[in-house]
Amino acid sequence: MSAELSPPRPLEADTVALPGRELAEELHESEYPALVRFLLFHGASWSEAQDAAQDAFTQMCAPGVSIRYPKAWLRTVAWRSWVAQQVRLEDSCAEPPEPRVLVRWQTPAHAAELGEEARHVTALLLGLPAKQRAAMAWHLDGFTTQESARAMGTTQAAVRQNLARARAALRAGLGLAGGGVGDVHEGWR
Repeated sequence: MSAELSPPRPLEADTVALPGRELAEELHESEYPALVRFLLFHGASWSEAQDAAQDAFTQMCAPGVSIRYPKAWLRTVAWRSWVAQQVRLEDSCAEPPEPRVLVRWQTPAHAAELGEEARHVTALLLGLPAKQRAAMAWHLDGFTTQESARAMGTTQAAVRQNLARARAALRAGLGLAGGGVGDVHEGWR
């Protein structure tokens, strides 16, 4: 089987659950920026993403917490923290919040580095429906469809369908024919 056709490797190997505090100390430097980016792709503002990411690491350090899949756990907890910031008590059964139309999450340094094409793609990502945006955010962070489905509480088929729809919308928004969207985000990692 060629390397192109082989199934993607899981981002996180199936391991024994580890104490959260140890994981937080080990992962904070490498995962905090990726976690903030993950939330930005969901539509969070820069400060909302930072608050939610920090909240996830704080929850990871709680006594008695042991975690088997730390990267997925961090993203799930941070996403829930961000949603909790957005949803009022009376709206607690509502769909996840839609992002604001304005892309306003870049730091000044990041805004200077971000090219026009990346800005356009980011705006298109933020314009996707919530489930497509979520599937794409997990995918852009390197998670397999199986890992994404487990973290999102859905099926692999639903994740694949939302990814396909998101890719089609991005292709249409970028004026591309066929399947070249995979190349668009490679420079962002």
